[in-house]
Amino acid sequence: MARSALTEEERFSRRAALLDAAQRLYSDRGTLPTVLDIARAAGMAKGAVYLWFRTKDEIFVALLDANFGTLITRLLSVIETLDPLPSMAARSFAAKYVKLLGEIPDILPLASMRASIFKENLPIESLSQFNRNLGAGLSEAGELLDRRVGNLLPGQGTDLLFHTWTLTIGLWQTLDLPESLRKILDAPALSILHRRFHTELETAVTQLWRGAMSRG
Repeated sequence: MARSALTEEERFSRRAALLDAAQRLYSDRGTLPTVLDIARAAGMAKGAVYLWFRTKDEIFVALLDANFGTLITRLLSVIETLDPLPSMAARSFAAKYVKLLGEIPDILPLASMRASIFKENLPIESLSQFNRNLGAGLSEAGELLDRRVGNLLPGQGTDLLFHTWTLTIGLWQTLDLPESLRKILDAPALSILHRRFHTELETAVTQLWRGAMSRG
């Protein structure tokens, strides 16, 4: 007897199971897993993966999308609790933002890999959807920030969050050093280069926000 077609709920559940498996494997290994490994971890046949994702690159984009979705959702909660006073909001946001990134540990490594992953096989449709979701999320969070904190011009909240993210990625790529290189930086002459990402990020974001709010 032929099996009936999957319901929408079943389709969503199996896609979510594949992404959960890919996320677990990536977190454990620090590298993108193979399609076969993802299928096995989700308890499915390899061919079943291609019912939801045409390529491994599409799985990667979906992981990025899921991680950014989590980030935006939690950012909204952070912004809702900010002190309306700009000087207080800047320091409070920076501290909570750095803590939040620590709770989503894969987002920065995944985002930093994007340029190198997509040199050849560019999943245009998936990336377009990802960018639409990211843009909508940043706009929603930015509009909330405009309303929550005084001294911001309309639209400045979105710009501020975008600049916060680009600053974050830049610092991560600069300071995400292998342990062997960190040991070299212990030398007194190189101490100025021996910096911790979370400490530097909190300072830089606080300064960025204070500067933007003073101009607003």
